[in-house]
Amino acid sequence: MSFASVALCPALGEVVSFPGFIGRFGLNLDDPILIFLNIAGSLNPMRVMESDSLASVRLTIQSIKGFFVKKQKLLYDGRELARDYVLSNEKLLDLVVKLSDLQAISLKTFGGKVIELFVERSRSVGYVRQKLNELGSSSTWDHELALDGEALDDDQRLITDLCKNGENVIHLLIKNSRKQAKPRDFFVEHVVANREIELSSLLKELISSTLEGLEKGNGPTKSSDGSGGAYFMQDQSGHKYVSVFKPIDEEPMAVNNPHGLPVSLDGEGLKKGTQVGEGAFREVAAYILDYPMTGTRTFPHDQTGFSGVPPTTMVKCLHKDFNHPNGYSFSQENTKIGSLQMFVSNVGTCEDMGYRVFPVDQVHKISVLDIRLANADRHGGNILVSRDGNDNQIVLTPIDHGYCFPNKFEDCTFEWLYWPQAKEPYSSETVEYIRTLDAEQDIELLRFHGWEIPSSCARVFRISTMLLKKGAAKGLTPFAIGSIMCRETLEKESVIEQVIYDAEALVSLERTEEEFISTVSAVMDRYLDQYTLN
Repeated sequence: MSFASVALCPALGEVVSFPGFIGRFGLNLDDPILIFLNIAGSLNPMRVMESDSLASVRLTIQSIKGFFVKKQKLLYDGRELARDYVLSNEKLLDLVVKLSDLQAISLKTFGGKVIELFVERSRSVGYVRQKLNELGSSSTWDHELALDGEALDDDQRLITDLCKNGENVIHLLIKNSRKQAKPRDFFVEHVVANREIELSSLLKELISSTLEGLEKGNGPTKSSDGSGGAYFMQDQSGHKYVSVFKPIDEEPMAVNNPHGLPVSLDGEGLKKGTQVGEGAFREVAAYILDYPMTGTRTFPHDQTGFSGVPPTTMVKCLHKDFNHPNGYSFSQENTKIGSLQMFVSNVGTCEDMGYRVFPVDQVHKISVLDIRLANADRHGGNILVSRDGNDNQIVLTPIDHGYCFPNKFEDCTFEWLYWPQAKEPYSSETVEYIRTLDAEQDIELLRFHGWEIPSSCARVFRISTMLLKKGAAKGLTPFAIGSIMCRETLEKESVIEQVIYDAEALVSLERTEEEFISTVSAVMDRYLDQYTLN
């Protein structure tokens, strides 16, 4: 068949007569059948065999263009082709593809690049932006779309609303950016200790809302309380706090402490048995080990823990408003690593009101945490007081756990020890919760989360958990158990310290850790028997 003898409609004739058109698509007029699909004014060449049916043509269009068969209408010479139309009757077809509810959109950049999309008319402007992202254009444009000079800022606006006069093609203009953004000089990122751990939705939202606040120009606010660097992070409105960030290098006696405390010469922190630079790990560990009353102990979970430790995670953060004694620049060396904890709205702390109004169960839940973790810094100022629900019930929230998990019991102090609620017995539900605790599983869980707890700290943790479990099982009150752990005076050793000394005298120097803990258990039973007799 010669080129001159092909009968074409005028529009198609102009295109095919253009030199090199056929060869550019790898087609030849000597091929069995050539079809030019006219889709919203755009010509798309396609080759089919004489044996192909119209149904197979529709399937080919679906596979190439993504237009479902049921939404296609194929027209030739103004008439829709019947299902039994025989393709072998023609050598060259100019088919018009009508799509029942798809809209052709032509997007053009200022640079002249054209992107063509076909989307359902029920889709929104936001969906068009999403499709652009999928095409990999997000690195070039921030997708400010305009139609006839009007900016399309409402992502919920439907495509069908843009078809003012039933146009076959909507022509949109992509501007360079929706809003010219200033270069970032800050960031907040989660520190990944184990890639097998999925971050919970609560922690994801915590990091996201913190970052959104910084993006809106709401910088960190340094707390005037405490001896270490702590920063209140604001939300995007700037009207409320969403988190508290505590950098490792600004801890008490750390190199960049903002309160002028001297740097520790031997690495020990303000509290005996703690180490400078490990406070953030302990903050996160307290949250990880604060298991819910019921449910699984696997992460991620969004359930509130038994003691109510706010969601806490490790992040790295960079911002000019942190303490930078040597000057600030947007560089890796100025990046801070620390704990990020959810801010809890409150009406004050336990120091601000009389302790007699606190519910017994709220005091008991904090006692369980403090005894278990051998907290060396529990005072009224780090227990928040909130009002919850329509009945305005008081809720206590424990914070500031940087001095938990010490390697000795010397500085353990509990403010609640002197409250009358501490002399009330634990409820049966609390006793059951304590019974399920397992120090070995806890140590393994912390290891899984990236903290290899020092062996001396692990020993104290095993013994404190043992004391809590044995004491609760014998019906001892929080006051009785806490009194065993805490010193009456700075000079007088606590009962738990005496237990350890007695156990050390009974075992050889070559004993294993398991043997030593077993000896501590036996000695502890003798001491606890005296308490139950009294």
